[in-house]
Amino acid sequence: MKNKFFKVGIVFIFLLVLLQAVVGCVASSKKFEPLNVGAGMFTMPEDTGANTNNLQVFYYRPANWTPDKPIVVVQHGLKRNAQEYRDGWVKYADQYTLLVVCPEFSEEKYPGVRYYNTGNVSDTDDDTGNLQPKDKWVFPVINHVFNEVKIRSGATNNTFTLFGHSAGAQLVHRYVLLGGQTQAERIISANAGWYTMPDTNAKFPYGIKDMSLSKEELTKVFAKPVTILLGEKDNNPNHKILRHTLQADAQGFSRFERGNQFFNKAKEKAAELGVPFNWNLITVPGVGHSDVGMAAAAAKLIAEGAI
Repeated sequence: MKNKFFKVGIVFIFLLVLLQAVVGCVASSKKFEPLNVGAGMFTMPEDTGANTNNLQVFYYRPANWTPDKPIVVVQHGLKRNAQEYRDGWVKYADQYTLLVVCPEFSEEKYPGVRYYNTGNVSDTDDDTGNLQPKDKWVFPVINHVFNEVKIRSGATNNTFTLFGHSAGAQLVHRYVLLGGQTQAERIISANAGWYTMPDTNAKFPYGIKDMSLSKEELTKVFAKPVTILLGEKDNNPNHKILRHTLQADAQGFSRFERGNQFFNKAKEKAAELGVPFNWNLITVPGVGHSDVGMAAAAAKLIAEGAI
């Protein structure tokens, strides 16, 4: 009987060791899978509540990029054209030695303004909806993408730069307000069309009424390293994809006006609370609603450490 139990025990230990070895091999293969030099794409699982389809991530790794160099996560615009945004950053990635990563928030996986621009915080994309549970919000996807890239690239830095343009800037500035802790050492919101203002009298997505943001939470928001980057020629009030509602127009009649007002309202709110304000506003002469034009400005700022 003792021999029987002894044999069963040996078999159990062998199977346990074998299972650990298999898991270890899988983890190791993922950990050491490199991102190739040049342009590429990988997929990663990301269940956001919209659906469970894998997320496509486009990247560009310059030949001279090493694991101690910067990583930039780029959020695309309304067209969900992550590959085009990646391609638009190639020149600057080479020039400044940046690993550029562009996750594709596809229309299929993240349908409509609700799931992308406004992060699925509410069950509608206007102020008539109801707030969703926080575990349904989309913002954590950004952190997951960075952590996946860190593993695949072997990056030694625990921080990254986050850049969003147009609809991507809408997601990014709401990530600042509502996304909680972040590993981003720089966050750049460029040419957003309209904003969630730090206004407790306006309902989401135009304000933060009923969001229950404490003074401590807002203190952390205003301490984040945020740059509002605005093209000075992004001033067309009749742009074909610019939202015009009473609430949006109250923020200004162009992206340039609205971006300035968002920054100023945030600064005023920080002063009202008596807390430090670590954001800055930078405008780009001669550039309108251009993702490549804003990428050029942002890449230069990142390389120079000016933000």
